[in-house]
Amino acid sequence: MAMTEQGWHAVITIVQETGAGSEQALAECLATAIQAYGVPASVLERVQQAAAAAVGRAFQHDDTRSISLGVSICAPQPQARRALASWGFFIVERAAAEGERQHIEVFLYPEAS
Repeated sequence: MAMTEQGWHAVITIVQETGAGSEQALAECLATAIQAYGVPASVLERVQQAAAAAVGRAFQHDDTRSISLGVSICAPQPQARRALASWGFFIVERAAAEGERQHIEVFLYPEAS
């Protein structure tokens, strides 16, 4: 299954302000948004940990006041969801000018078996 055949779908965008929210709240938002796509719990946990680490890195900069975390999925066709054994993901952290919102994008995709 090639990623270009399926297309990317934006699943959720979370905006977090400095000091607002927690890792637990972020994890819950990600779980709620991703669960409908049949992503295994082990992959979801890795995504949650990686996203929390990326958010933490963004807030380590003194001038970061807020971040935007977007999640997109290369969604498989419904009939193919049951056959998927593995998923992959990557995160893109975009640098922002001083005082601007940092952008973090998470991309999840099914891996061909």
